Amino acid sequence: MQSTSPFGIIAPAVAGEIVPQQQMIQLTQSNPPPRKNPSGTASGGRRDSIVCPQDAAMPKTDAGLIALSPTTKPGTTLAERPSFLVYVPKTSAKTAEFSLRDDNGRGVYRTTLDLTNTSGIIRLNLPAQAPPLNVGEQYTWSFAVVCDPNRRLNDRFVTGMVQRIEFDLTRLRQIQQTPLRERVVLYQKADVWYDTLTALFELQQTQPNNPSIQTTWNEFLQSGGVSAMLDKTLSQPSSP
Repeated sequence: MQSTSPFGIIAPAVAGEIVPQQQMIQLTQSNPPPRKNPSGTASGGRRDSIVCPQDAAMPKTDAGLIALSPTTKPGTTLAERPSFLVYVPKTSAKTAEFSLRDDNGRGVYRTTLDLTNTSGIIRLNLPAQAPPLNVGEQYTWSFAVVCDPNRRLNDRFVTGMVQRIEFDLTRLRQIQQTPLRERVVLYQKADVWYDTLTALFELQQTQPNNPSIQTTWNEFLQSGGVSAMLDKTLSQPSSP
């Protein structure tokens, strides 16, 4: 007999039963934080004005610029160079800027992205030439839509926080070698936000028509306070 978890994922069948490919291992349930509108400096926050001035006349059917990062505490990762996800609404802006700073405010990495004809979720991967995150240190990352290259004060931006935590290397390699759907559960049990989110995002790309994955995605974001994304579907990722 099979059961459905609070995250909308079907738990594995008992020994001897065949588990269809679309079924997944049950995640651990966590209580979502209180719903709130985060400020521009909080993790997962955004400024009050979430569209560029030149886009103000566009129909307001979009949730706006959103950092997929927990709103109440720094998101954690096991990766030396994690990936970050940002939801970018339709905009006439041509470029965006991603930056990462350490807990002393020093710049660690910065890159510019082309936004031409881009909307949806963008995945940003720290490249090999970027310094690895130090274990235990908190970093702040930001994603700014450059509304006017000549007036950067008009940028629309969101921020998030990330902290790399210590983890047994042997166990980490074992997790990384497991199938993707099992990796999601193992990362979530290790309480690492960015790794779980990235694995879920990749899983959606491999099974775009699996509604249980979409439900899991929504519930996971809600657990981090990113409730504005609950009604958003995923798009193909872009990487710098």
